Amino acid sequence: MTLPDANRLTDQFLAFTKIDSPSFHEGEMAAYVKQVFQDLGIVLHEDDANKYYGSQTGNLYGCWQGTLPGEPILFMGHLDTVEPAYGRHAVLHEDGTITSAGNTVLGADDQSGLAEIVEAIRCIQESHTAHRTIEFLITFGEEAFDKGSRKFDFSLLKARQAYTLDLEAPVGTASLWEPTLISFTVDIRGRSAHAGFNPEKGINALTASAELIHSLPIGRVDPVTVLNIGMISGGTAVNAVPDHVVMKGELRSRNHEKALSLLKKIQDNAAESAEKIGAKASVDYEIALHEYCIDEKEPVVKRYEAACEKAGIKPVLSGSFGGSDNNQFAQHGGRGIVIASAMYNCHTVHEYTRISDMVQVARIVMNLMTMEEDEKDEAAVTVSDQ
Repeated sequence: MTLPDANRLTDQFLAFTKIDSPSFHEGEMAAYVKQVFQDLGIVLHEDDANKYYGSQTGNLYGCWQGTLPGEPILFMGHLDTVEPAYGRHAVLHEDGTITSAGNTVLGADDQSGLAEIVEAIRCIQESHTAHRTIEFLITFGEEAFDKGSRKFDFSLLKARQAYTLDLEAPVGTASLWEPTLISFTVDIRGRSAHAGFNPEKGINALTASAELIHSLPIGRVDPVTVLNIGMISGGTAVNAVPDHVVMKGELRSRNHEKALSLLKKIQDNAAESAEKIGAKASVDYEIALHEYCIDEKEPVVKRYEAACEKAGIKPVLSGSFGGSDNNQFAQHGGRGIVIASAMYNCHTVHEYTRISDMVQVARIVMNLMTMEEDEKDEAAVTVSDQ
């Protein structure tokens, strides 16, 4: 089987990074990705999920028919990047590291994953190697808490097992679980007054917000749960009692019920803190992600371990407090894992990738696509589906 071509893979990655694609502005990137796949003989269809968010593109999905027996396997990635994303310029260093110019993200999250999938397909086609039937789902708005995949119709896909290339970790690492993520906004309303002339007539909304923060277990709540208040805004002048404060935060937990319990605590404590001083509080929230956990004995994991070992890479099984489109796949009955895709320092202007790492990931993807189904795996899938 043809091995990944480092130069071709690098060129493809660099071509992706030349296209600005912040969340909901991925139209040009989607058109280019569709063309790349079409050149490989694979048609990617576009859904209409973008109508819910005003995005420039919908999700892209398609199928590459194979000849090896077994159920289709799904590979997922996403089109968008976080900001700062406009005017990206990748810098190739002599040691094979690729960085941004320092004023934007690089976009290895997730364009390294897309480039690796494309290179794997090219190698398989060049060597005429038999492969499984492969499905693809490439989403928009993933960085905005899976907006695209939340609206995707997963009944369009036949695959029950998936590999999402979207993990910041050493090559060979796979995340078997991701958390429930709830974002929330606390709105506290007090009463304004002149802070010098008649402060006693005011109700200081900041006082209630301080009380609320003090009452909550900010940071690592327990081994499987974290809580953060990331933004606070309020007040209009230093000589006015602030009558309105808005606080934004998020919580994550491997245990969905614990996440809901902590949300209830935030709601109750917000109401209590406000009531103490005569203010009022409301809490709006969104359950952006729902936790899932894949057992390391499941076929989707065992196949990944075998693919890594065949590529001479030690597999490492872990979990992540991040989130990905795999959260949505899991909510529709899928069994998938998220695999390291050679992206580092993501969501910062210091983001980078390494050519050698992308080559290794492409090799793993090739092995996953061309690996025959084991009879024990088929039996395990049947049991797990019951």
